[in-house]
Amino acid sequence: MTAKRDSFEYIGTITSVDKTDRGVLLKSDEAIVDISFFAPGVVRVRAVRGAAFAPDFSWAVVAEPEKVDFEIEEDEEALSLTSGRVSVTIERNPFRVVFEDEEGLINEDEPGRAVGWRGDRVRCSKVLPPLEHYYGFGEKLMRLDRRRHRMIMWNTDAGLHHPNSDPLYVDIPFYIGHRNGRSYGIFFDNTWKSLFNMGGAALRHAYFQAEGGEANYYFIAGPDMKTVVERFTRLTGRSQLPPLWSLGHHQCRWSYKTDQRVRRIASGFRKRDIPCDAMWLDIHYMNGYRVFTWNPKRFPDPKALIADLAKDGFRTVIIVDPGVKKEPGYSVYDDGLEKDFFLRRTNGTVFTGIVWPGTTVFPDFNREEVRAWWADLHKGYLAEDGVAGIWNDMNEPSINIRPTRRVNTDGVVHHDPATGETGPHMQHRNAYGLTEAMATHAALLRHRPGKRPFLLTRSGYAGIQRYAAIWCGDNTSAWSHLRYSIPQMLGLGLSGVPFTGCDIGGFALNGNAELYARWIQLGAFYPFCRTHSMLMTRAQEPWSFGRRITDIARRYINLRYTLIPYLYNLFREHTLTGLPPMRPMILEFPDDEACALIDDQFMFGPSLLVAPILEKGARHRDVYLPDGVWIDYWTGCEYPGPCTLTLEAPLDTMPLFIRAGSIIPGMPPMQHTGEKPINPLILEIYPGAPGETISYEYYEDDGETLDYENGASCITRYECTLSENGDVAFTVGARQGAYAPAPRLIELRFHMPENCPAQITINGQVLQSGNPVMPSCQPPVWCCDDDSGLATIMVQDTGERMDIQLKQE
Repeated sequence: MTAKRDSFEYIGTITSVDKTDRGVLLKSDEAIVDISFFAPGVVRVRAVRGAAFAPDFSWAVVAEPEKVDFEIEEDEEALSLTSGRVSVTIERNPFRVVFEDEEGLINEDEPGRAVGWRGDRVRCSKVLPPLEHYYGFGEKLMRLDRRRHRMIMWNTDAGLHHPNSDPLYVDIPFYIGHRNGRSYGIFFDNTWKSLFNMGGAALRHAYFQAEGGEANYYFIAGPDMKTVVERFTRLTGRSQLPPLWSLGHHQCRWSYKTDQRVRRIASGFRKRDIPCDAMWLDIHYMNGYRVFTWNPKRFPDPKALIADLAKDGFRTVIIVDPGVKKEPGYSVYDDGLEKDFFLRRTNGTVFTGIVWPGTTVFPDFNREEVRAWWADLHKGYLAEDGVAGIWNDMNEPSINIRPTRRVNTDGVVHHDPATGETGPHMQHRNAYGLTEAMATHAALLRHRPGKRPFLLTRSGYAGIQRYAAIWCGDNTSAWSHLRYSIPQMLGLGLSGVPFTGCDIGGFALNGNAELYARWIQLGAFYPFCRTHSMLMTRAQEPWSFGRRITDIARRYINLRYTLIPYLYNLFREHTLTGLPPMRPMILEFPDDEACALIDDQFMFGPSLLVAPILEKGARHRDVYLPDGVWIDYWTGCEYPGPCTLTLEAPLDTMPLFIRAGSIIPGMPPMQHTGEKPINPLILEIYPGAPGETISYEYYEDDGETLDYENGASCITRYECTLSENGDVAFTVGARQGAYAPAPRLIELRFHMPENCPAQITINGQVLQSGNPVMPSCQPPVWCCDDDSGLATIMVQDTGERMDIQLKQE
């Protein structure tokens, strides 16, 4: 080891090099380092003191190493490993790693500080280049670019937190470095309590460290940000396709305390024609907060309640906390104690905390048999009562809801699956929410066979997206929380988690009409859309703030439902690429430096730009439009980018833009996603530049079962070309795949850049004009609005190819 720096002892001179099947094994006097190609563009760096590595284990990494061909070059000072576009240079004295792509240097260790130890603590240090931006890090309530921030990775029940509070509930030790249009990623796969310092407190270098474990990180090459996200999510897994109903609007409160109250709220949605797909039950449905029970007075017949809600189109989701009431005679406690399934201290006593049931014990979800036991406990809820989804809360785990007391976790041990022995709480806490989610996900698959699982969690670690959606915990009814919810979720999306949301209207304290109006406008574009509020705060159903706000809520929730086919296809895109539905501007426009710091507007997929109003009393805002042509969703006006616009935004309007060159699938608004089949399927078509062909692959399945995993899906490819003279050629491809949607029409809406077409043909046959919405006009038929240039064509969707021409003359 070298002399001490920063009180750490860093690896000094490399004394030997051995080639392995994937890279090299390096040795110094006191440490060993394994550098290997894990997959194309992915390099693993693993270092420990001593002469041997511990057994290899990861909760996060699910990909198997791939065969990667590489070349080695050596001299006295360094050796280089090269594979494809990635080169790894290893300097011998002192040890240091430099990563390059085809354009040159992209990431490098801080000279003299590559990897070091102080006691059990391990640190990796990196050069901090000027103007490099840092994104990701899981759930952080701060600006999107986390440069100059110091962030702790320690999953925490962060009630009543505020912007820049740290840590929060979900910590994912992964970040993306980006500068000058080039990106890379680093995933520090270590579940110990850890710290990332990206130049905070005027530090001139960056580092990440953990309180124990290995220096174990993956360097993920780009060169673009989308490639980094794709490779990271291939490494840690991706979300399955969600059930369609989970993309609708959800309503919750801590708590709707009786079944009568739940019925009244559900009825309120239907009476007011406000779409909603799910009612949620918080902790008061339980008997004395005992998990896997119902309160016999408040919810005397839960099965009947859930069945009645289902008849009206509502799914029921219930909360299940990990804490089990310590109460002899309570079957869950007795059974878990008998099987020795709860966390213990090193002295053998069962660890207890203080949560809603009072004195509480906690299952050790690191053990496979405990996860299986926990999954079986859900049978009554899922298989018998008809619950459709589960909500895991308090699973950091939260161990003390009484701030005047301190529950000490010293000596608490968890099962260590790597060694088969036990490890300290500081090593395993960050994975606790993930392992509980594994158990709950298994419960949903087991007790609702054939149905897609839906699970929401408050806590998690890298890879949580394989099992659950995430909501951002106990936020506050405050403008600052509205504003910072955007970078909070954008950071989670870049960290591999696509299905995210924040409590619309804010959870804690009392909101007001204006704040709720602005929040529901933004929340309609959260991937997970749920209104939720705290016990003893004012009601926050969409009709709670008077008629005007009710109308605004209805308008934007209807807009969300109109876009559900588009959102569903964004989730399908995630399964293929890892990209999230809610995207920072820099992800779509990596070469536009103006986008690097923008986090008060975002892209909803590749085609919609959302610019919410985030300040009290604001009735206008500046919107940055990157390169391209942008169409105001509300007015149809076109704007060439790049430019900054100042737009009027009265209380009922949130700026929203469509990127020219887009095809956006939609549907008529419904009261819930299962109300009726989509008919017509609506395609909003915004042609690109003259001579440019745009395309869209529209994916469909039943939205409910797992049959799509066995091929029960279909894809229809649409293509559109605008000619120099303003003619449009549009092709509906033949449907491919085993799934057949219900008979329907297709409503093609061409947002024409020029005048209305003079003639439209389908497969060479001239189409009659008329009003497609009039019952007397049988499709195929078309019409056009001379003022807006919107040409609408209604045709039967036969699943066969159609060639459509819109001719100006």
